[in-house]
Amino acid sequence: MMRSFINRPVAIAIVALTLLLASGLSALSQRNTAANKGLPLKQLLQLPGKLVSEAKSARPNGDLKLTGYRVEEVSLPQNLHVDIRGQQVAVDKAWRVTVQGGPFPVRALPAVIWIDDQIVGNGIENETLSEITAITFDSSLIREGGVVSISYGEDKETRRKFPQALQLKQGGGNQ
Repeated sequence: MMRSFINRPVAIAIVALTLLLASGLSALSQRNTAANKGLPLKQLLQLPGKLVSEAKSARPNGDLKLTGYRVEEVSLPQNLHVDIRGQQVAVDKAWRVTVQGGPFPVRALPAVIWIDDQIVGNGIENETLSEITAITFDSSLIREGGVVSISYGEDKETRRKFPQALQLKQGGGNQ
């Protein structure tokens, strides 16, 4: 029986490190954020927006203590080329969907904001963990009667839905 030159723990560590690096590079190459298209995400979060829909609750709702949501239309300072449903599209607007409540827990799985059965995007928590915001360039998601919800991870069954559907203000979204 021949012994290998590398002991087993070192071999396992090398394989694990290689897989970790490969998955990290793969995730970076697949990321399709505005930052990769010329506009930093931080700037998207700070640009002024026009209120499209808003709901507030008198009492916190459920285990996440949801108190409301806000949908804003954001005019971009420059056109961006983004993928929407697998097609490269030039856009001049984004929609910022913010869920309010919490304080929201920080978890291993990302917060995901939905409208109906469509993912708006992975949420970004504010400093006080009282808001989670996602950005989308897909105007078809913003429609009258749409239901805003939030989950951790992409499991539809674990979503917490807002009882108030989107009610678009004059001139906002796809009426």
